[in-house]
Amino acid sequence: MIKNVFTIFCFLSIATSQSEQDIQNNNIENMPLHTKLLWGEKGFFKQINFGPQTRKDELKLRVKMLQNHQKLALVSLGLLAYQSSLGNKMKEGDYTVREDHKRFSMITWGTYMTSASLSYFAPPAQKYDKRISSIKIHRWLSYVHFAGMMAVPVLGRNIVTSNNYDKALKQHQTVANVTFASMSLSALLTFLPY
Repeated sequence: MIKNVFTIFCFLSIATSQSEQDIQNNNIENMPLHTKLLWGEKGFFKQINFGPQTRKDELKLRVKMLQNHQKLALVSLGLLAYQSSLGNKMKEGDYTVREDHKRFSMITWGTYMTSASLSYFAPPAQKYDKRISSIKIHRWLSYVHFAGMMAVPVLGRNIVTSNNYDKALKQHQTVANVTFASMSLSALLTFLPY
């Protein structure tokens, strides 16, 4: 009887230690730089003792953050599409939507930045591969639409103060269209298995 209890105890100890080992970061050298700086061994969050205490809890937090990132990103994409329709109405001379365009631009920007923050500050994944994947392309596209979301409000304000209205409007629209296209493609990539 004691031998059986000891055997079960040893088995459970090995199984538990193996499962804890399985959830450690793999291929840390392929981890994005910002994740290393925030969550790495000597990362900012580790230095200030911020966040979950166990790797298992980090992964649970990561899942919650990325799920909320996806939901808010889809809301942002919808808001950006609506903004585009309002902008096109203004381009055609309907300035009755100007206040809506202005108000929704702040809501769209805030929703987007909240979504981006959830992804950017999420704890590291369990594994990082060197190979190209849909999620890696998704991350690369995020640099494009993040830059666009930073530029679009500035270019929008520039339309009012510019000496060349048509050129300022075209710049604003071009950046907004590239931003929308990269966000749309980025969203589609999350549905791919690899």
